[in-house]
Amino acid sequence: MDGVERMKKRKFGPALYFASDKNVFDALVQKHKVDAQTLTTLFRNRNTIVSKATDREVLADYFSRLTHDYYDHKLISEKIGIAPRRERSTTVELVGELDVNDVRSAIEELKREIIESGDNAYISRDSDNFSLTIQYSRFDYKKSEFAQLVVKDAVIEFTKTENGYSIVSPQNDFTNEIRDEIVSSITTQAPTQIEKFIVTLFDKPSPQIRTKFFIDLVDGLDGFSKRDVTDVYVYKPKPSDEDKDDLTSDEDETHIEKVLLRGNGVNRSGILNDLVSSDTYFIVKICWLTKRVLGNGDIYKLEASFADPKDCHKFSVLLKSVHPNIDGKFPRSRTPLKPEIDELSKAIETSAKKAMLAIK
Repeated sequence: MDGVERMKKRKFGPALYFASDKNVFDALVQKHKVDAQTLTTLFRNRNTIVSKATDREVLADYFSRLTHDYYDHKLISEKIGIAPRRERSTTVELVGELDVNDVRSAIEELKREIIESGDNAYISRDSDNFSLTIQYSRFDYKKSEFAQLVVKDAVIEFTKTENGYSIVSPQNDFTNEIRDEIVSSITTQAPTQIEKFIVTLFDKPSPQIRTKFFIDLVDGLDGFSKRDVTDVYVYKPKPSDEDKDDLTSDEDETHIEKVLLRGNGVNRSGILNDLVSSDTYFIVKICWLTKRVLGNGDIYKLEASFADPKDCHKFSVLLKSVHPNIDGKFPRSRTPLKPEIDELSKAIETSAKKAMLAIK
């Protein structure tokens, strides 16, 4: 199955099959989500002019008793839908002889496929660096009727390096599939063999080695000094089917798969040491505070994790927040800026690569 067939989907849909009059009424009375302009647009599409002085509940009650189509649902859903959170990023490094035009043509081909599948995409270029921005929507049927639509932006960045290209993208199944399709196309067109490098501990099953990886990662961040570890997630895989056959009592079947430790100085806690020293649990996710050694001395809250905890695969990073240094104090946090995200993400990836290679 080629890339076009895998990505192909209906251009319109899946739409909400049915929204009752109560669903519509409850959605329209939410003033903080459905603004006056949206309400006016819904009535204008029916050649009806409404006054600003008219009570919102009166308008909602009247409109909810009308018939509604896909476009009504889509407009309301865009307002009620859940705003996506900033996603973790993951990096793939391609090492080898890569032609810039081959990289560009592979990205452009995927852009065409994405547009044909019903989503939007555009490409920007800065010298030999490329950025593919994708705007796509998905439905989550576990949520209420008008909160099912989730609209997301995904940016895949291709940065030229001394040895090839570095590809940074959000860590999710949709983007991973697109990225892997481009990587496959690039490596196929390359005149020589291309090496694909990712951070993974798939071939290192030892719990102590996997825990050591995260400790070395946090301690080895160049240009930053660790201040505190606030969150540690430890994991113990479920017994395999063969091991299950050996269980003889209900007590043996007890299994705690994941443990979250949160607080201050978590890395120094006796609970964590007892868990990871037992050679059964290992760290799969860690959050910590780090301070810039030079410059203004801001503090950053960082996260590194494996999306696949069993195999320690699908590594990703996230700059969660920035705590500016104001006269030696850190009164409040703020949302990270794009240059800060790029800098810290690269620093974490570099430290992770160094820790992984040291293990191997």
